[in-house]
Amino acid sequence: MIKTYTSTVKAEVFDGSDEMISRYPIRHYSDDWGESWSLEIPSRRISGQSNPSNLLKGQYIVTNSNGRVVNVWPDDFYDLFPEAEK
Repeated sequence: MIKTYTSTVKAEVFDGSDEMISRYPIRHYSDDWGESWSLEIPSRRISGQSNPSNLLKGQYIVTNSNGRVVNVWPDDFYDLFPEAEK
């Protein structure tokens, strides 16, 4: 059976700024190869454990109504939330 879902989320485009890093569970790495980031996503199965997800500039950081954060590619974000402004 097909169901239609509606949800309220907070979303913003990750820009690599220190300000965004301070607001989200993001780890920043810098070495001779350049900069990289990972978003720590809490595990749904194991309490207190998180799963790092590679995060790139331009991806959306989406916070759902219960405070859980995920990163989403722009094309996927607009497919999921067509009402969002581009």
